[in-house]
Amino acid sequence: MPKPLSEVSLSEDEMILEGFEATLGGTQVLVTAVLERTCVYVDPAGERKLASKQDLLVDPEKLTIRRRRPGS
Repeated sequence: MPKPLSEVSLSEDEMILEGFEATLGGTQVLVTAVLERTCVYVDPAGERKLASKQDLLVDPEKLTIRRRRPGS
C-alpha cells in the first residue's frame, strides 16, 4: 500500500537507493536522488524538480534499501 516516502522507516545505517517510481499529485514520476528531506525527480516532460518526501507516495516493498558503508 503506497505511503509518503517520509514515513518509510530506515535504520540509522540504511539508505534508499535512487531510481524508483513514486506518485506526486496523482502523476507517476521517477526519483533520481534522495536527500535528507527532499528528492529530485524527473517529471513526465523530462524536467528535473524537487519535491518534499512527504508529498511523494511510494510502495515501500518496491524500494531498494542498502546499508551505508562505515565512515560514509
